[in-house]
Amino acid sequence: MIALCVRNLTKTYKNFKLEIQELTLESGYIMALLGRNGAGKTTLIKCILDLVKKESGEVLIFEKPFNCDEVQIKQRLGVVLENPIVPGYLKPKEVKEIMKAFYKTWDDKLYKKLCDLFEIDQNKRIFQLSKGTVMKFSIALALSHRPDLLILDEPTSGLDPVARNQFVEILQEFVQSEEKAVFYSTHIVSDIENVADFVTIIDGGKIVFSSSRESIQDDYCIVKGAANEYDKIPKSAVLSLKKSTLSFEALCRKKDVKLSQDEFVIEKPSIEKFYVMLVRRDEDDEVLEVV
Repeated sequence: MIALCVRNLTKTYKNFKLEIQELTLESGYIMALLGRNGAGKTTLIKCILDLVKKESGEVLIFEKPFNCDEVQIKQRLGVVLENPIVPGYLKPKEVKEIMKAFYKTWDDKLYKKLCDLFEIDQNKRIFQLSKGTVMKFSIALALSHRPDLLILDEPTSGLDPVARNQFVEILQEFVQSEEKAVFYSTHIVSDIENVADFVTIIDGGKIVFSSSRESIQDDYCIVKGAANEYDKIPKSAVLSLKKSTLSFEALCRKKDVKLSQDEFVIEKPSIEKFYVMLVRRDEDDEVLEVV
């Protein structure tokens, strides 16, 4: 089943426009949405969740418009926002009782397991908890009704490395069932380096890349060499170029590059290297569109 589908979505602010032609996530997979601060990640998620009104386009969740059967769809959604909205005067155990009343599939045992894992004190008030602990509590709440689709906006913001690692393991376990899916927005590439099945990169409000994690290494390469040798690379192969007076570094389509290893260094890009080269904006950089 297609868990999430976005088509021809637009949203305009004074100095920014979001334009998403198409984005699709099937059940059983994790899609990472990468982008710099201000690239449009949070705006896209808010449009998906109808927290802000889109100007045009459609959003389908479980192959239905969100407003078609909103209550039923929300039963199957788990959401973590970058700035969790949790009443500060309440205790975690009190918030849990409120949330439990809304979800038919709420699992107390799972909630307790997650809170124990994250070391969340049930008797402190929310305002007494650290930012990282509030985020961990939000993650526990989002997972405890066993949703079919997780939508996460910068969920590791404020988490220490141990908690980030625990969270990645939780996601891996979550999607073992082919009925589950995760749409995960972040600018911390290391969080998704080994967990994402698909990578979508957004920049300036537009998707500049969307494909499987494997395709990044299978279809692209980093070419390094002396600056005076750059002209030997077909211009049609180059997606991004970093050049100095002595050397160059280019992100290229592998199929268009037929070069000698004796003249150039040719490397497989990591997700982070691919992402950085694609969205970098140094004054002398050349950046071209992937598609």
